[in-house]
Amino acid sequence: MTSAAPLPHLKAAEIRLAHAVAGFVPELGLNRMSVEAGARSLSLSAGERDLTAPHGAADIAAILWREHDAVLLSDATTESLAVMKIRDKIAFLLNLRLDEAARHEKLASRLMGFFALPQHAALYHRLLWETSDIIWRLAGDKALDENHYSKRMIVSGILTTAMMTRLSRGREAQLEQINRNIGQVMEFEKFKAKLPAKPEEIILNLARSLGRLRFGRTTADATP
Repeated sequence: MTSAAPLPHLKAAEIRLAHAVAGFVPELGLNRMSVEAGARSLSLSAGERDLTAPHGAADIAAILWREHDAVLLSDATTESLAVMKIRDKIAFLLNLRLDEAARHEKLASRLMGFFALPQHAALYHRLLWETSDIIWRLAGDKALDENHYSKRMIVSGILTTAMMTRLSRGREAQLEQINRNIGQVMEFEKFKAKLPAKPEEIILNLARSLGRLRFGRTTADATP
């Protein structure tokens, strides 16, 4: 687990249970069995387990994800950012967050597999948004208009793709991809200027841009 201080809204009991469950996840996956196994290892009753994690594996997944965010908020990170330009800040924070998550690769792989299930998509999108918001705020972003949302959408796309790259191809491939994609974040103003006025077209173009980050080409791009 992360060595950084836990996020303030995570309670000690939640973190303790999440850590216990995490020990079983590489073999069992993140599911009811691993949650029950983790609770038993702490001698928790079913009632205590359900009180700590009422939504079961989904609660554990959120706790583990948010613990990885804690590295972004450490004093050491703040000191490092003080001397960086914004482009370097974004790249640094993305790689720092990915490195923290991938320190336990089997656990990270299981966690991403959990989020890949359709029933967990909404939770994953919320957590991605939280992380992207932390990254932009630490980078000094103060936008309150549509830029606020679009920047976070783009970073969410990069974060997801880079994590998959890290788990499948290693850290060097992750670094290469971040360096390749970060230009799209920094060119956001140029991207925004090309957006059409109609809201439905704006949404479509945003979806295409995120799709290119992840897949290179989208079905929408092939439409005449």
